[in-house]
Amino acid sequence: MADVAQEPRPESADPETDQQPDLADVIRGQTAAYLTKRKEDVARAVSDVAEAIRDGGSGFEGAPHVKAFFDSAAEGVAELSADINRRTTSELYDEVEAAVRRRPAVTFAAAALAGFALLRFLKASNIRPIPRSRAMVPADVFPTPDI
Repeated sequence: MADVAQEPRPESADPETDQQPDLADVIRGQTAAYLTKRKEDVARAVSDVAEAIRDGGSGFEGAPHVKAFFDSAAEGVAELSADINRRTTSELYDEVEAAVRRRPAVTFAAAALAGFALLRFLKASNIRPIPRSRAMVPADVFPTPDI
């Protein structure tokens, strides 16, 4: 009887069909696609903010200094949107990491402020129950049967 465990595996004629994509490569590819999509969404949202600022300043036709301030702010935000579109996700990550390392106190304060704002938003969106002592109950909710 031949020892099957000691025999080498038969080689395939086409080595490309034998190689399965590595799980890590698949995850990296999906993550890169997801991050690119989110980056485009963020750039679009920042561009929308620039348009909102520009529209907000359009009501100040009588005050050219104020209108110029709004136009300047809108232009700066639009440049930020273009900069986000221009850079890759790894470049954006490196920039954020460098900013965090340069000013950790500012980063902590911004994170605390964002967390506080998120908490206030989530608490405000909850439907608050009405206390029973103040609830107005219609009279026909519990009708009494006619005897």
